[in-house]
Amino acid sequence: GMPIAPDRVRGALETIRSRVVRTPLLESPLLNELVRSRRGVADARVFVKAECLQHTGAFKFRGALHKLLCMDDETRGRGVCAFSSGNFAQALALAARETGVQCTIIAPHDAPAVKMERTRGYGAELLFSTPAAGENREVAAAALAERFSATSGRTLLHPF
Repeated sequence: GMPIAPDRVRGALETIRSRVVRTPLLESPLLNELVRSRRGVADARVFVKAECLQHTGAFKFRGALHKLLCMDDETRGRGVCAFSSGNFAQALALAARETGVQCTIIAPHDAPAVKMERTRGYGAELLFSTPAAGENREVAAAALAERFSATSGRTLLHPF
């Protein structure tokens, strides 16, 4: 895809800054050593972003919230839907609750129960898809989400 301009990234940060956790960067001595020994870079340093500390435990909350905050009132008023079996489902459900947007998540029938319970707990409506014989579970959920969006008028948001 096309590169994203730094100004757009800074603008997105300003849009969500007051509603997200500022998660730390943590240096990993173990990863430092692995990179140094395998790549031969004597001063290599590896940092990891602790997004497990973000709302819903994943970075996906940032994108979901930004997308909802950038929608016009009419679009937000129609609600949103998405297909996801986990992290994006939870992120969008919480972002929708925080912005007053109706949210429906379409998940594979065998999505992790704990993630679906949390998604429902954040206020999303859940629909489950069952793939036809030989059909990929994610493909089935995506197809159901497309149909749901078309018939409900809700905006379909993609998890990636």
